[in-house]
Amino acid sequence: MEKTLTAEDLPTDLPTDLPNDLPPKALWMFQDRLLQENDDAGNPVLLALICYSPNRSTVRKKVKIRRGVFVLKSPLRQTVFALALASAASASLLGAGTASAADLPSKALPPPEPPISDWIVTISGMASTSPLYPGAKKYGFYGLPGVSIRRADQPERYSTPDDAFSIGLWDNDWLHVGPAGRWINERSASSNHDLYGLPYVQPTVQLGVFAEATPLSWMRLRLELLQGVSGNDALAANVIADAWQRWGAFTLSVGPRLYFGTTKFSEAYFSVTPEQSAVNLANGGKLTPYNAVGGLTSVGVTAAVRYDINETWRVTTFGNFQYLTGSDANSPITIQTGSRDQYTVGLEIGYSFRTPGLFNF
Repeated sequence: MEKTLTAEDLPTDLPTDLPNDLPPKALWMFQDRLLQENDDAGNPVLLALICYSPNRSTVRKKVKIRRGVFVLKSPLRQTVFALALASAASASLLGAGTASAADLPSKALPPPEPPISDWIVTISGMASTSPLYPGAKKYGFYGLPGVSIRRADQPERYSTPDDAFSIGLWDNDWLHVGPAGRWINERSASSNHDLYGLPYVQPTVQLGVFAEATPLSWMRLRLELLQGVSGNDALAANVIADAWQRWGAFTLSVGPRLYFGTTKFSEAYFSVTPEQSAVNLANGGKLTPYNAVGGLTSVGVTAAVRYDINETWRVTTFGNFQYLTGSDANSPITIQTGSRDQYTVGLEIGYSFRTPGLFNF
């Protein structure tokens, strides 16, 4: 922290017999930094810097003294690191008003060690019920772990449990960018006899990137680009927006969702080949041949309520609704065996702790 001292804050034992023949320019030096200042009337002002390190944290106090030369001692007996005035010789080197620490005869102190950053790590676990596979009308129970990491001096970014798993590698005040991943459940005819004859779709791991902007303190916009690396090898994109409001320990958020997928994505879950249709119909099914194409696969909305028990524990309950659109909605897999309406309801518990320097990069 920094504090600008007033005359009342100065030590009472300052010398009163200050010389009157000071050079016209005075310099303030701390390590490799030099500053020269004038007062409102244009007169040179001597800047005195008191630097000390209680509890390994550097605290700076700055006082302005008109045309004086003295050595300040802290009342706490902590060391004054540096106070230098330009002599007549050094003033001649500073005719243009600029200098470096190397131009002064005073020997600069070695730079202090950089502070070790603390990090906040949040470990979470989520339990939810959601469709067994995209387009299903039957539901299953699932659990997923999560982790997030941020610097202790950075504010926590708002998120909802239906976000893809992500880690921010670059950010500023309003933009957050990094890798992301998501899991999609398997699809098997064993979970629904009406799918008999359709191929098994393995659980899908999607990997990619995300970018999140926070244009307002109560709103965010998020884009996820994800490529399937197992199960289906399709490209998908999720567009997310949320607005939130806090009341004490409670935070309520709500926002729309748009889900896009390539033709490969739609084919994996919603296409039926003539051969597959023949096998299905022969076994009492209702699936006719159909070629699904990509595009906007569904639209939806997510609402969440978060309760911060304390600085360590939090609980979030959420609900997500998706409505299948376009080719996916018109597939016989959706119409005959599934549902356009897709619901997810879940609960997430998070635990946060501070770790000093373990992620000091």
